[in-house]
Amino acid sequence: MSAATATTTKTDIDDLLLAKPKGRRAFVDNLMRGLVWVAAALALIPLVWILLTVIIKGAPLTVAVPPDYTQICVATADSTRAPTSACGELTGTPPDGYKWYWVPGGRHDAVGTTFNPYGSQTTFPTGEDVRVRAASSDGKAWILLPSLQWWTEPLGSSVDFSPRGGALQAIYGSVVITLLCTVVAVPLAMLGAIFLVEYARGTRLGRAVSFCVDILTGIPSIVAALFIYALFVTILGGQRSAFATAIALAMLMLPTVLRSTEEMLKLVPDSLREASYALGVPRWKTILSVVLPTARSGIITGVILGIARVMGETAPLLILVGYATNMYFDPFNGSMGSLPTMINAHRTTATQFAGYDRVWGAAFTLILIVMLLNLLARGIARAGRLKEK
Repeated sequence: MSAATATTTKTDIDDLLLAKPKGRRAFVDNLMRGLVWVAAALALIPLVWILLTVIIKGAPLTVAVPPDYTQICVATADSTRAPTSACGELTGTPPDGYKWYWVPGGRHDAVGTTFNPYGSQTTFPTGEDVRVRAASSDGKAWILLPSLQWWTEPLGSSVDFSPRGGALQAIYGSVVITLLCTVVAVPLAMLGAIFLVEYARGTRLGRAVSFCVDILTGIPSIVAALFIYALFVTILGGQRSAFATAIALAMLMLPTVLRSTEEMLKLVPDSLREASYALGVPRWKTILSVVLPTARSGIITGVILGIARVMGETAPLLILVGYATNMYFDPFNGSMGSLPTMINAHRTTATQFAGYDRVWGAAFTLILIVMLLNLLARGIARAGRLKEK
């Protein structure tokens, strides 16, 4: 081959590799790039939208509290907002004697808009429109005052239209039920994963157990709840309780943690096991001192995913434990509040009442707890890597 031919060939190859695509190839590349961006947008936009909606609507209630009005005042004349203590005879009213009237407290229309009184109200002319002294300076929401009430007080006897009351009983119940579920599910899942990877890998028994785990992964939460209800309550004569709920949730959490732990154990190099065996270390001690510490960060991540899987489940809570608005500390008897059942209890509340805000506050609290757990898991994993270095 001559030098000119070699030079031409090298130039052609360079043009082929470095030049921008043209024609059909350019069209296909641009099309695929556009499809990738569309797919990313379809995945991210709904997620960001949900998170922003929950944060915007739920966060205010967790750091503030509406004024302690059980009722607000309306009048047949335009006026500025006044506290409950100022409700009474209007000063400077026309000679016909307009007065303040009571309506149920809540979040009403904007100041100055026409409000048609409820038909059940008889303390003022029910056929006459009145002007609302709204519970907000801009007429769009409650007046929120800084408070930790959401975190420090149970809902108690507060009703949907009462702005008072927190969510301590629901937060406490969710944490207790999740902890009980974790205590039951995580050891079983880890033992199952160790069995599949270290003792039954490639065996017929291992494949049978793995098949059963796959089936358990697809079980709906309501089926797990009904199974525990039939076994624990109907057959064994137990009571509906937080513990029974934790057992049902453990059935849902177990396959998630088992599968993630199994994959992490498979990633541990066999050379580490063989080196340990060569030093005369028995298999059980090799698993505890070599395999599990090596896969620790991945196992913790799997546990967090399992907790996130069961934290928001509602069906087992509705079937196996009653919703409570007060604090109950016995997980083996009686009702117990939780964030999912709090959402369910207030989801039909009219938008002008405080119960509607509690739905978003409980949803935001659930997301916040899961986020904190993820941050904790990342911190533990990072600390483990630094310690190894």
